[in-house]
Amino acid sequence: MITLTNRLSMVAGLIRDGRPLADIGTDHAYLPVFLLQEGRISRAAACDVREGPLQNAAATVDAEEVSDRVELLLCSGFEHPRLREYKDFAMAGMGGNLMVDLMTAAPFLQTEGTHLVLQPQSHAEDVRDYLCRNGFTILRETATRDNGRVYIAMEVSYTGETKDATLSECYLGRLPESDAPERFDHFRDVLRRLTARHDALLAYPESREECELLEPVIRDVQAILDTES
Repeated sequence: MITLTNRLSMVAGLIRDGRPLADIGTDHAYLPVFLLQEGRISRAAACDVREGPLQNAAATVDAEEVSDRVELLLCSGFEHPRLREYKDFAMAGMGGNLMVDLMTAAPFLQTEGTHLVLQPQSHAEDVRDYLCRNGFTILRETATRDNGRVYIAMEVSYTGETKDATLSECYLGRLPESDAPERFDHFRDVLRRLTARHDALLAYPESREECELLEPVIRDVQAILDTES
């Protein structure tokens, strides 16, 4: 039986039950195999752009005796034609900018019923901005700590409703609504990054406009941290 790390357990908790799942950037295929063993999904695709990780996935699938329910796909992002048969996708353990690039290159995702669970390692604000502008709705977000680092994840559905998110919305998302205590650690990291950038820009008069854009975001993040008991 597969045992997941805290990070992947968080991702698994956002996956819809009963739907075939495609795991994009699967590495060892721990996530889809775990969900199969739990009886939460009936079949899966384990996808990776490199041969090495896909061989790792194949080893896991064989060892756990689920090869009849997992297809291994060598591809970059969502490019494999077989993935058009799926509606549920997970992307975990990659940078947010890469996630945006992969989703941008897969317009078939922008159809009713598409469900994504995303766990960006960085630049979550850029992921949220892309989602809002392209008709995806963030249903919920959560956070956890794993091996000394805080990770966040978001559950997303395509609704076709587009919006221009404010900078605060891009940095906060729906994470303030979560009851995960680790959300405060995440926002402390965000506050440090934003404050450092703001203070560095103060030295350049031509950057005053960007400073003014960052200031309300910094206040909003601080307001969340002020609610920590």
